[in-house]
Amino acid sequence: SFRTQHLFEKMSMSHADAAATTQAFNKVNDEMAKMALDDLPQDNLFDDAFDEEEEDPAAKGKNGEGKKQRSWLGKVGKGLYRRTANLASSVGLVDTPMTKEEEDTKNKVLACRSPYASATGGIAIQDAAEAKVCRSVIMLMVKNLGKSLLKEGNVMNTSFPIQCCQPKTILDIGAAMAGYTHIYMPRAVQATDPVERMRNVVACFIGTMTLTSGNFLKPLNPILGETLQVEYADGAKLYMEQTCHHPPVSSFYFTGPDDSYTCHGSQTFNVGWGYNKMMITSKGRRNMCFKDGTVISFDYPEDRWGNVFWGEMHHESLGVQTFEDAKNKIRCKIFFGNEGKKGLPTDYFEGVIERYDPANPDAEGTQVFSNVEGSWVGFCDFDKVRYWDVRTCEKMAMSKPRNLLPSDSCFRADSIALAKKDIPTAQAAKLELEGVQRYERKLREAVHGKNSGAH
Repeated sequence: SFRTQHLFEKMSMSHADAAATTQAFNKVNDEMAKMALDDLPQDNLFDDAFDEEEEDPAAKGKNGEGKKQRSWLGKVGKGLYRRTANLASSVGLVDTPMTKEEEDTKNKVLACRSPYASATGGIAIQDAAEAKVCRSVIMLMVKNLGKSLLKEGNVMNTSFPIQCCQPKTILDIGAAMAGYTHIYMPRAVQATDPVERMRNVVACFIGTMTLTSGNFLKPLNPILGETLQVEYADGAKLYMEQTCHHPPVSSFYFTGPDDSYTCHGSQTFNVGWGYNKMMITSKGRRNMCFKDGTVISFDYPEDRWGNVFWGEMHHESLGVQTFEDAKNKIRCKIFFGNEGKKGLPTDYFEGVIERYDPANPDAEGTQVFSNVEGSWVGFCDFDKVRYWDVRTCEKMAMSKPRNLLPSDSCFRADSIALAKKDIPTAQAAKLELEGVQRYERKLREAVHGKNSGAH
């Protein structure tokens, strides 16, 4: 057909290439088909490919007329559709009756959700104008940086026009992670049972995921040596600093009221791309330390921005998160996502607190002490007891101390101007900061070498 021929011409594909591609598609196994199904857009992209036929004079139909032959693209589309449809039926992706347990879980999850939650999972963008800006940013990135960005570039290292940013830095957003510590950490400090202490630490940081989500506009990159100081209503204090330029690393030290506990760690980001989505991988660990010597160390789940080009833009947290108490040889493993769960949004999670061997953390746990399930946009239950509920937990107020270092984020001229919507001044200030940072990096490289890690 004309459209198929046009496609071949545009892609400069020879007949041999087409035959090889067709053969490859015919060998698609169920696992690959499922991946293809997951990445297909919601509209019927292949409908015209299924219906597109051309007459083959050499082949005769029942009445002697030329038999209709599907185009190559039509055959590919039909084959892919057939394989994914068969797979969907086999793994339960098509409608089948839900069990009583599945219905109860679904009703519990849907009954307790953040007002900003997406129906499919995670937190949805609330401002249509903001969504438009975000999409313009991403298109600009792809256009300007091309394949290098899509393959291995880190958005956190990329300079953006100030219009694409929010008047907050990554440090400001990180400070929200302490929003529920006033509720859960006193309980964790007083707990004599290591399992109960673990429950409270997990509930605390599952709950604060809603406080750091919803930042769809890009935060400002802190410059090397930039700091942030915060005081919380219960007397806790936070100190943060940008300790590395490339890759960008943010480090922090958090101390509870009367030094009843401390938490320290670091975080860096990397970005990957998929079909209509952007994946952000956070690296680093947080270490919650108690006076009896217990340290609960935990990592970060994976983040995904879905529908970045079309559809409802939303933020999801997926993958596995692990909280480890090596002293007491227990850990909590949280599995985010709705894989294998009928009718549930992707913000659903489940997991266990179990015995493990710190010397062999990759081995399976040997004893389960507690079960956990919930939705990171709604609630966290341990053994059917509600520990965190988005509807009833109030986040803690925070403020700036009177005495601040000159390097504090609140003094950034670009952030101050952006908050006032003075775009020209904000952009000029941002460029000046970036210029100073590049100059200082060259000075460090002259002394330490380009790849010394001291940047």
